[in-house]
Amino acid sequence: MTQTSQHRFLLLDGMRGVAALGVLAFHVTVSASQDFQQLASFYLFVDFFFVLSGFVLWPSMPHTGKQLGRASAVFITKRIFRFWPLAVTSLLLALFLLDWERNVLVAQDNFNPPYGSLAGLPQDERVHILVFAFLLLQVFLAAAIAINVPLWSLSAEWIANVIYAPLTAVKWGLGIIAAIVVGYVMLWIGLTFDAQFIEYSGPIRGFEALGRAFLGFGLGLLLRKYLTQLSRLRNWWLLTVSIALVVSLFFIEDAWHWNSYRYAITYFAAPIFALLILQLSKFEVTPGTRKAKVLSFMGAYSFGVYVFHQPLIQWSNVVLGTPHGVYPPGKWVEFFLVQSVSITIVSILITLCARVLIERPIQKWGRRVTNRMASRLTS
Repeated sequence: MTQTSQHRFLLLDGMRGVAALGVLAFHVTVSASQDFQQLASFYLFVDFFFVLSGFVLWPSMPHTGKQLGRASAVFITKRIFRFWPLAVTSLLLALFLLDWERNVLVAQDNFNPPYGSLAGLPQDERVHILVFAFLLLQVFLAAAIAINVPLWSLSAEWIANVIYAPLTAVKWGLGIIAAIVVGYVMLWIGLTFDAQFIEYSGPIRGFEALGRAFLGFGLGLLLRKYLTQLSRLRNWWLLTVSIALVVSLFFIEDAWHWNSYRYAITYFAAPIFALLILQLSKFEVTPGTRKAKVLSFMGAYSFGVYVFHQPLIQWSNVVLGTPHGVYPPGKWVEFFLVQSVSITIVSILITLCARVLIERPIQKWGRRVTNRMASRLTS
């Protein structure tokens, strides 16, 4: 087994869990308070996910032009069975909690629907939004994003998966490089012409969302494709540089007041995370050890934490409430820690139940489907 085949990078599994917690911390912050400005930049952990996804998925993508259409179909089908079960489950949970929030607000004589609610919309518009949401096409419709905001990145990654599948077979990585260039162009178009939406909601729809996904996913693919050649660049000095650059991403806007870099920092986030992943890929963790089990757990449940946390945060804020008025910093820190830990635990428990009752049965059937499809590639 080589590092360019089905190698398991356990440290990166753990980093996936850290990134999921970072996104959760970001949503706790922006949903209830402006007192933790450094955490407001944690949305950039999504760009880490894009790069890591490309890095991990490279071995399962088409590498030659032989039976390219069928090989691409196998890869895309595997992706459907990989993230659709929990994504759909999270949407159903979000819709249930939104209805709960709506009833609570009405009981308080507040007739404004909660964020993401479809209450009061015409039937045909609700159907339109739900179709986009359940097909993971949220990046094309802001109202579909609002149901469960983090799913925008799954939508963007899903589209990137489909587009990249045949491009990975192009020699010398030229197809990947071309898509990365397209990603930069889309990101520029989005940041330039969708500024009003971005200022309110962030770079999470349309061109800017697809640009971030194309850029990050493509860099991850190139990194894994040429990992053997790039391994000579893995050293303690570059590890230190990569960590320093990552830390700077989260402070450059607020702590240093470089406001002109707001959201334009997404041009640099994916390359910086790619450098970090390259350095971390050097470190091996022995399977079966306590450290390996912890890292594997963090990786295994990171996806569930990512897709379930935001509906739970909003439900908690609406139904249970948040601190109001002028509070000492310690009060907000206490609220932040309690809500973050509570939402993480509940998300893990929901993920455990969903994996046993929904994801595993569907994926078991999906493996039979994809195995039959893959067998035709070798026949």
